[in-house]
Amino acid sequence: MKFFNPSVLFIVIFSFFGTAQELVYELDFENQTIGTEITKRNTLQFQGWNKSVWTVRQEEANKVATSTTQAKVFLIKSFDVIPGNRYRWTLETKVVNNGPAWKRTHVLTVVCGKGDESQKLVKENIAEPKNGTWTSSSLNFTVPQNKSEVTLQLFRFAEGTEVSIDNYKLDKL
Repeated sequence: MKFFNPSVLFIVIFSFFGTAQELVYELDFENQTIGTEITKRNTLQFQGWNKSVWTVRQEEANKVATSTTQAKVFLIKSFDVIPGNRYRWTLETKVVNNGPAWKRTHVLTVVCGKGDESQKLVKENIAEPKNGTWTSSSLNFTVPQNKSEVTLQLFRFAEGTEVSIDNYKLDKL
């Protein structure tokens, strides 16, 4: 005998729609050519403020994008978003240097607006991550009602440190 409970069906359907995500952007670099500078004008549309250069390279069986070791390294990417909606930016970072741990500190920030009208939506300071170890980050944010673009920023201040990124993703929640 089959047992059908409408309450269970309602809970299952509600749970599915309550947790549904919509992929906005995803990049794991596996389809990119080794040596590609992702901060040059290309289809990836990343920016490297302060003349930051990020290049695709092979790391064991995985491709990643890695910065130079200059001081003040930035990686910036902007997205059109829907005002009032919630989003999640996830990525993995790895920082390598031979100096003190503080040189590995880096910051992830989501901002909207430009100039005097810019607004920081969320910030994560990754202080003294273990040298050469991948760190996963996930930043949730809500877009203000009057904004339709956000900029995702990675910043590392100190000289002499490489930052690598992988599994860069933006989801609408």
